Amino acid sequence: MVAGRRRVAIHPGFVKTATSTLQRHVFPHHPEVAFLGLPAPTPELEWAIRHLCQADSTCYESERLYEVFRAAVDAAPADRLLLISYENFALHESKDRGLVADRLAALFPEATILFTIRRQEELVVSWYLTKLRVRIKRKAWIPFDEWYWVERREPHRSILDDLRYSVTIEAYRRRFGHNRVHVVPFELLRQDPARFARACAEALGIAAEPFARLLAGKRENASMSQSYYDFWRRFGSLLPRRLVRKWARRMPMHRGPPVHIEVSDAIRADIGQLVAEDNRRLATLFGLDLAGMGYTLEAPAASGSAKAR
Repeated sequence: MVAGRRRVAIHPGFVKTATSTLQRHVFPHHPEVAFLGLPAPTPELEWAIRHLCQADSTCYESERLYEVFRAAVDAAPADRLLLISYENFALHESKDRGLVADRLAALFPEATILFTIRRQEELVVSWYLTKLRVRIKRKAWIPFDEWYWVERREPHRSILDDLRYSVTIEAYRRRFGHNRVHVVPFELLRQDPARFARACAEALGIAAEPFARLLAGKRENASMSQSYYDFWRRFGSLLPRRLVRKWARRMPMHRGPPVHIEVSDAIRADIGQLVAEDNRRLATLFGLDLAGMGYTLEAPAASGSAKAR
């Protein structure tokens, strides 16, 4: 145990749920929080947080990790909540989400856990656009539908492996206890930012007013604009690679209305088959009105095109 009797909270994500906004604008500046997440205040702590979820068990440096976190805890003001936030703790690109939960539980066994979730259909589109930014620069633009079905071939290596939230959340419930685990939907942020702030603050046991004030009007990772998307969709394949790399870096990505990606019935049905039962379980476990926020709780009948792929 690193923190002794100090209060500790861990925010493992999920991705695309305003995590960067919270990490940059709220957690480091809240007067009741000592933020130990990313971006980290020291290179050693940066290493420790990434090592937690990226290191293979054969090269996991548990003693060094303990010492780094112990130093960070000792340096933090004694009256503040120690808060660790990194969305990759719950991401398929990490070594193993259950292993990460084990490592966190070994270091901070009495931590409070805050998960932020998002309607899966929107999360998939947002992840596609995040990955598309890199593909554009590499002259490898791909339509959403094609990208989705490529990812679907090996879902355990893609964002699709992260869509059943309760599977990961259950791993934390087993290790930390149900009463220590809290879930706040991203949709609250869109509907009522103050309510989202209050829900997160109550879960963490800190004051809601400064949380809401720090969050107000802030947004990291703005959506790609429709004009940027359309330009590369139409002309990216026609341009020389040298110009693609140059223009993709310099062209404004966020100027204008955000891009709208229409999710086909086949993809919607496929996601629904994957997440509906899981969403019902999550809604029951945590008393969340996920149906009222647009989450899929009843799996649509799979279309012929979805079955054929």
